[in-house]
Amino acid sequence: MMIDPTATINEFLTAAGAKQATPGGGAVAAMAGALAASMGEMVLNYSVAKKDLLAFTEQNTQALKELSDAREMLLKLMVDDQTWYRKYTEAKKLTDEKKTAEALTNCVHTPLLIGQTAMEILRIANRVASTSNKWLLSDLAVCGELATATVRCAVHNVRVNLSEVSQFMRTKHETDCAHMLKDAVKLVNTLMSSIDTAKAT
Repeated sequence: MMIDPTATINEFLTAAGAKQATPGGGAVAAMAGALAASMGEMVLNYSVAKKDLLAFTEQNTQALKELSDAREMLLKLMVDDQTWYRKYTEAKKLTDEKKTAEALTNCVHTPLLIGQTAMEILRIANRVASTSNKWLLSDLAVCGELATATVRCAVHNVRVNLSEVSQFMRTKHETDCAHMLKDAVKLVNTLMSSIDTAKAT
């Protein structure tokens, strides 16, 4: 069963919990990332044009647009993850090596993009930690924690497919994943520190 952005929350959860391959971990990671973006958007919607934050209106408005774009991208990737897994299993059944290789490449590439998009959410959250409505900084923290979880989950979904790719690509993707995880932890720790500082002012 293919789940797209028009599905209700209950439909998504029911499908994710059902005895079926999709939506699986990749789609769930993308949804977590979309939730992270939405939390950041809420914080900024309460910050843009706020009287005591007028000096930051331009940068907060830009960050709001970037988070909205990230959310849309993650919803697209949620669908892509399901699509490419289905194409991969179909190609394997047909023993079509060319289509299997193409689908496998995308089964790795899609969660990488999910992780990279979540990294961008973390960067945006760090940019606006000191320019946001301080009464919503706990929601910005939720944004950061969900984005970090998205990175971690995306990496799991990359690694599960690496046994079938070439040694060169396996090494490259493992290196990329390790760097992404390390950077995500640094970013979320910096974000939490910035939030604590902003709360104290």
